[in-house]
Parts: sequence; C-alpha cells; structure tokens
Amino acid sequence: MKKLWRIQHPGIPATLEELRGILLQNRGISNPEAFFSTKHPLDLTLEDTGIRAAEMEKAISRLKQARANEEDVLVFGDYDADGISATAILWLTLHHLGYKTRPFIPHRAKHGYGISNRALDEILAGEMPDLIVTVDNGIVAHGPAARIREAGIDLIITDHHQPETDDTGKTILPKALAVVHTTKLCGATVAWMLARELDAEFAASLLDLATIATIADQVPLVGANRSFAKHGLEALKQTKRPGLQALFKAAKIEKSKINTSSIGFGIAPRINAMGRLEHGMDALRLLCTNNKTRAADLADTLVATNLRRQDLTDELMREAIHQAEQQVDEKLIIVSSHDFHDGIIGLLAGRLTEQFYKPAIAISLNGGVAKASARSVAGVNIVELIREVQDELLEVGGHPMAAGFGLEMDKLDSVLRRLFDLAKKQINPDMLIPSISIDCQLPYRFITEETVDLIETLAPFGQGNDQPVFELEGVVVDTKRIGQGGSHLKLLIAGPDMEAYRGQGLEALVWRQGGISNQLGLKQPIKLAGYLEFNHWNGNRKVQMVVREVELD
Repeated sequence: MKKLWRIQHPGIPATLEELRGILLQNRGISNPEAFFSTKHPLDLTLEDTGIRAAEMEKAISRLKQARANEEDVLVFGDYDADGISATAILWLTLHHLGYKTRPFIPHRAKHGYGISNRALDEILAGEMPDLIVTVDNGIVAHGPAARIREAGIDLIITDHHQPETDDTGKTILPKALAVVHTTKLCGATVAWMLARELDAEFAASLLDLATIATIADQVPLVGANRSFAKHGLEALKQTKRPGLQALFKAAKIEKSKINTSSIGFGIAPRINAMGRLEHGMDALRLLCTNNKTRAADLADTLVATNLRRQDLTDELMREAIHQAEQQVDEKLIIVSSHDFHDGIIGLLAGRLTEQFYKPAIAISLNGGVAKASARSVAGVNIVELIREVQDELLEVGGHPMAAGFGLEMDKLDSVLRRLFDLAKKQINPDMLIPSISIDCQLPYRFITEETVDLIETLAPFGQGNDQPVFELEGVVVDTKRIGQGGSHLKLLIAGPDMEAYRGQGLEALVWRQGGISNQLGLKQPIKLAGYLEFNHWNGNRKVQMVVREVELD
C-alpha cells in the first residue's frame, strides 16, 4: 500500500549542527540537556513515573510484614515478554531477600489472560498464599479481586494497563490492599520500581530484564521509559544471566551489538512464543536459572517454539487476508475462524493493521468462548471503542493501540455488527491514510559516518522516539535481489550527479520488495525514504540505508 510522505521539516540542513536541531525539533525535545543526560532508573522519582507514593508505601509495608511473618507470597504474572520479565524481576527480588515466594504464570489456553477465576481455581485448590502480588495485570480484575478478599488473602496489584471508568469518567479500581499503577511505564518497570523500594542495589542488577520488557511492550521511549531503555541496554550488553546468554547464542544475537531492534525482533518474539503456543513458565525459567546446561536446553526450546509460531502465523494469515479483502468498505477489519490459534490472533491483527492500515480484530472461535485480540492505528483508541460494547462482553482490557476481549459465541454477530457501526461513525477517513513521517530531505554529501554518529546520539529508538527517516534523491547504479526467493532488494545508489559514497555508491536495503527490481534501470532517478545506519563487517563499518519507501520517477 502506497504511503503518503509527510516531511516534518521543509528545510534542507546545511551543517550537521543544523541537522541536529531539526531532529530535536521534530521530536519535540525542548530541553536537549535533559534528553541527552538521561536519568539512571535508580534516580527516578515516583513522580517521574506517575506512581502514587501512598500506594507504593502501602505495598512496601505489607511486603515487609510478609517477610517478618514468613508468609507465603505469590507473584502472579502474565505470559508475554513484559509479564514474564515483570514476574522474574519481582520473584528474583523477593527470593534474594529471603521471602517465602513462588511465581505463577497463567496458561493461555487453560486459564486465559490475567488473574482470572480459572487461575484462581487452581491457586485456591492448592496451598493458599497469604499475599498475592500481580505484575502486568489486575487493573480490571474486579471479580477476582473480590474473590481473593473473600478467601482471606491480601492482594497488591501492580499494573500499567488502562483502568475502567464509570459514566462520569471517574476511574474504577479493583478492591485491593494497594494498587501500584501508572500508564507511563510497562508492567515490568512498574514491578522494578517496587523491587527498587525493597532493595535498590539488587534492583540495579535487574535492568537487563527491565529493558527487554520496555522495548517489547512498545511504550513511548521518552521520560522514565528512555531511562530504562538507555541504561538497560547497556546492562543487557553486559549481562551474565545464563538464560539470556544462552538465548543470544541460540538466536545468533551478538551481545555487544544489541539494540532495540535486537530485542523487538530477536529476543522478545522468542520469549513470547512460549506463552503463545506452550507455557510461559519455561520462558520464566530461562530468565531465572543459574544452571548453564538448563539454560541452553531452555533457549533451544524457545527458538524451536518460535519457528513453529512463525510457520503457524504465515499459514493462518492467508485466511485472515482473504476475509479482510471482503471488508474494503469497512473502517475496521474483523476476521474470525475456528482455525485461529488463541496465541496467534494478536499477531494476525497486527499484520492486518500493517497491511491494510485499519484497526483490526482477530477472533478465535475455539470452544464455547470466543477470544479476540485487536490492534489499532494512530488516532483510534481501540480499547475505548471496544468498551462501548462491554455490556455484551465477558472481559476487555488493553491500551489505546492494542486490546483483547472475550465473549460468548451467541453474542458474536451482535458484537461484530455494533463494532462495525461504531467504527463507521467514529473513525475519520483521514485516520486511515497510511503515511510515512520523514524528518527532512538529506543532501547526498551528508551520507557520512559523522552523520550516523550524530543520529546514534538520539538512541535508543522506538515508539515515541522514532529512528530518523530521511528523503534521499539519487540514481540507481546497481540492483541485486537477495534473500529466499529474491524477496528483498539491495541497491547501489549514487547522488543525482553520480557522486558516489566512498567511490562506490551508497548501499540501500529494501525489504520485502524484491519484485520492483524489474522497474529499475541503470542511472534511473529514484527517491528513497529510509534511515541510515552502520553495517559492521570484518571489523570495519560503512554507512548503509534501510529503505522504508521507494518512489520512482
């Protein structure tokens, strides 16, 4: 789908200093000194994170009481990379401090999401804990929270998801001893802030886990999140955690060069795969084990499971795309099937949103309860849209850009009809125009190592701090199809006047568009939108462009 090119800054920089100013301006960075001297997470205040001090104090007081009385503390997590990391952070901290503690990761198929009644059935049927602490879930668990209270168990909720509101817009929270909550962080860093209050020195050793979750959950990398991402990435590069080292080796990830892309496309999907297809407990064991042999076995399991996940996703996408193509007149895509695996529907929704640039919902029709996962586009708060049909749902939760819900099968037709109608009324057509945001046009003479060094000072990149994208004009010097079946394209580009980078042209990689090579001729003018990076090879580095969009004259 062709995208609209949105140039954020119309001027063309004349110097590197001017380019730096443009990049800062485009990101709304009015205080460069504060941006570049990012606080260490140990120095963050609760106010920096949006966590209420009174709730934190209540949580810490109750945890210290549990330790003094040798009470049983259960850490209740989630099965995605954020939830697994959050569970590891808090459980490792409590274990280090000598608590009697155990983790619980719900099984997606057996228990469903969050602190559900099915999960509580299992917990209450065994050795009942004295205190349950949720991480990365619980903010909408009103019924389960009441049931926990009735069982005589204390509950502390730590979460970052959107709470429910009443008709007046007032926030409604579950009844718990303490609710440590903010929407500014991810679930794992909320748990990390709690761990920091218990033992700051030990919490510092857990920043490698905190940064995995921060990147994996795609929270905006500004403010406190930038602190966790920037300092956590350095911790991750130096981690001695056997499980992570084994995962790097099994996934062929070079530890010293780990960045946000390594986490988003290499580490997080393999952790997520366990919760999608098997049980997230093995991913938690990987992060927590000190046994190198066990770590290697678990890493192999994660890698193999992720390969199965990739194959299954590709298979189910064919049916999802077929259904989506029948909904061209709708402002919302909804696909459903008895074949859709519960652990894959989020990926299907995400891919549909990317391909068709519309909010998308994928629904698994297995069993008596339909389970749905939704993804959105900028400007469409998908969780609030879904909550408008909450009267017919069993549960709903999530973020403005991603949500999940469950419903009884006999309500499916009614819910779908209402959602399609709401989307038509509320979604402006302008919101569904795909676009690419470009920082500015870049002169060819700026294709230098100094420019890339400058760009990297703004890292880490991610949601809320996008990697700078530039418009570059040039001519084609050479083309080569690469990858399996020639699905990708490698271009050699020179400036409009045939000026060549280092005498050989700029190498530009175009992913998943190998077919356009038939449209490219030697010396043909071309316009590229992409980002610049270093390609490290045999101890050397050279500048290359990763192309997001191509425009041919």
